[in-house]
Amino acid sequence: MTKGIFDGLKVCDFMWAAAGPITTKQLSDNGATVVKVESSKHPDSIRLGGPFIDNKPGINRSGFFADFHSSKLGMAVDMSHADRLEIIRPLVEWADVVTDSFRPGTMEKWGLGYEDLKQINPRIIVLSSSLHGSTGPWAKHPGYGAQGAALAGIQHMTGWPDRPPATPKGAYSDSVSPRYALSALMAALIHREKTGEGQFVELAQIEATVQLVAPQLLDLQVTGREAQRNGNRKDGAIQHGVYPCAGEERWIVIECETESHWCTLCDLLEDAAGLDAARAAGQDALDAAIAKLTAPQDAFELWDRLRGAGIPAAVAYKGSDLLDDPILEARGHFWPLHHEEMGTLKYNGPAYRFEKTPTVLRTASPRLGEHTEHVMTEILGFSTAEVDRFRTRGLLG
Repeated sequence: MTKGIFDGLKVCDFMWAAAGPITTKQLSDNGATVVKVESSKHPDSIRLGGPFIDNKPGINRSGFFADFHSSKLGMAVDMSHADRLEIIRPLVEWADVVTDSFRPGTMEKWGLGYEDLKQINPRIIVLSSSLHGSTGPWAKHPGYGAQGAALAGIQHMTGWPDRPPATPKGAYSDSVSPRYALSALMAALIHREKTGEGQFVELAQIEATVQLVAPQLLDLQVTGREAQRNGNRKDGAIQHGVYPCAGEERWIVIECETESHWCTLCDLLEDAAGLDAARAAGQDALDAAIAKLTAPQDAFELWDRLRGAGIPAAVAYKGSDLLDDPILEARGHFWPLHHEEMGTLKYNGPAYRFEKTPTVLRTASPRLGEHTEHVMTEILGFSTAEVDRFRTRGLLG
């Protein structure tokens, strides 16, 4: 099998929820050995959230957890136990990288702050990701991606101008920050390759997410104009909106950037006079007129006709539509992997492609503590008897 770009990299992973695990998934799917540390007392919180397979909640049945943890090993260590370092210290000695996404101060409380880890392994690289970063007045304030997106200004610009802000589906900071975290980590790995030195890499998820609104911030600085909620409309377009189609919750997105687009749309919807009149009456009238014409039509058939005519358009997908998308299928985006409790599911692969070192999703997500015995004996070198004694003392599980 062709080796991945991170083949041979060893990671002790304390990441949890979404932003962190999405980062380390890029490592594990590209050849790194990633050991995820959690416990039955304090499992990764995303294990507790749906969707669950067959709508039956369970610690090993979360679809979100599954998708973020392909190719990883799962180890259960009680980090609240006073003797935790008897296991974690050898794991740090083995590792090239230690990652966490806890509230700042948590790792230090466990005796695993960067200065502590350097004493154990001088070449260690530490990647710590948190909502606000480790300094500043809000450093230890808890929060998740929805709060991060709000503080980065995303929510203020999302929704209708006459209504309160609308939270976009999904936590934007959890989707944005892993890209920055991975880039920073790779820079640290290159630096160590050249110098032999490890280092501490800190990522504030809000700061990463602010990059999404850089154009709006620049506009504010230059013109004094603050970006506002504008529904589905787009500045500079003749028409831009989301319109109903036949069926339950079926919608299509249509945009006309040029007069040529507009004339083509009028012809395709077979009501040039009515649409021209609506356009003259303003955007509200125009949206209502287009919605009336799209409502009885099949979304996918209309999309094909619009696309064939050169008009920017797309069906607003439901989640289930992605599994049947012809482009994703042609790119081999989804990987079927077998899980002992959930069965065979399709896991998201990466959007990028490496010609010489292709990404390989090797295994499904780990059940809680599934690989504890393997990590303890095969990676850390403990005997089976020693592992049994750790279990008896309550360190494992």
